[in-house]
Amino acid sequence: MVVGEGGQVERVQDVPRHRARCKEPECEYGSWTIYELGGYPHRAFTLAVAAAAIAELTLDTGATLTSVARHWNCDRRTVARWTTWIAGIAAPAALAKLCSHLDPDGLPAPDPAGVATPGLVLLLLECLARLLRVNGVPLEAGPGLGAILRHQFERFRTVSWLARGSPALRVVGGMAVG
Repeated sequence: MVVGEGGQVERVQDVPRHRARCKEPECEYGSWTIYELGGYPHRAFTLAVAAAAIAELTLDTGATLTSVARHWNCDRRTVARWTTWIAGIAAPAALAKLCSHLDPDGLPAPDPAGVATPGLVLLLLECLARLLRVNGVPLEAGPGLGAILRHQFERFRTVSWLARGSPALRVVGGMAVG
């Protein structure tokens, strides 16, 4: 447990948590995790953190899921989910084709040799954002991933969920179950 100024708990580390399961097979709640007082996990990471973590993981040859998770203070499974999510945004070949269409004589696409798909997607989105800005598309300032996703939302109302929020807690008999 890490206690901050004022005696408030900031973070709980390595706390074993138990699972409970209802004995009734038809119970609507099934099973749930029992959290210590104040220990219900809820953490929100910005898109910039996810992109920076994936860039570190895919572009730094010595990085591992564990080292990146430790650096960004999250779980390695979170980094793995981000990796899958970013890799699934678009096919690198389609992004490279779009970039070359927007800039036929200019900048070559990033060299994919040794770069994992999520890292390549990030690099190509940076290239695409730069080209779109040069061609007059009003994108917000900042990294390509965020700018393109914001533009997709503003123009088409397309929402790209990095992660879904935790479901609301249900209260049964004065006890929160989740």
